[in-house]
Amino acid sequence: MVTRPAEHAGVDADAAVTAVPGCVLAVRTADCAPVVLVGRRSVGIVHAGWRGLVAGVIQGATAAMDDLGDAPVAAHLGPCIRVGCYEFDGPELADVVARYGSGARGTTTWGTPAMDLPAAVHAALAEAGVGEVHDTSGCTACDARWYSHRAHGDHGRFATTAWLEEA
Repeated sequence: MVTRPAEHAGVDADAAVTAVPGCVLAVRTADCAPVVLVGRRSVGIVHAGWRGLVAGVIQGATAAMDDLGDAPVAAHLGPCIRVGCYEFDGPELADVVARYGSGARGTTTWGTPAMDLPAAVHAALAEAGVGEVHDTSGCTACDARWYSHRAHGDHGRFATTAWLEEA
């Protein structure tokens, strides 16, 4: 929870929430999913990779917003690797499927097992009670505008930010 501008700046975390105008929240991602949670008087931001999803990072962030007295009413999913490009298998995929259902399992465009990261994010948001989800961003592996460690070996990350304006 961020209660004043610059509090926790530079700290490694997979989620942050605030109800204080002027506090800027940020996550850096390449192929993992950046998720912005929007409440009526609060905002949250989540770095959602497979490990965080299995651990409940989205549910933890929504619970923190609930603790602020302002449950999220909507979420925005940013650019992330999509099922057609996300070769992913083994016990890790089994863990995601066990947590979020078979919709998290898919196939790459070349026919190998894959994880549907957006489907898992949508399932986590539904479990957390967030019904309105905006998902209009593309695939980090297919779209040259975004960094992709898996597809291109990029070491860079892009930032997703969220904040509340003064009333």
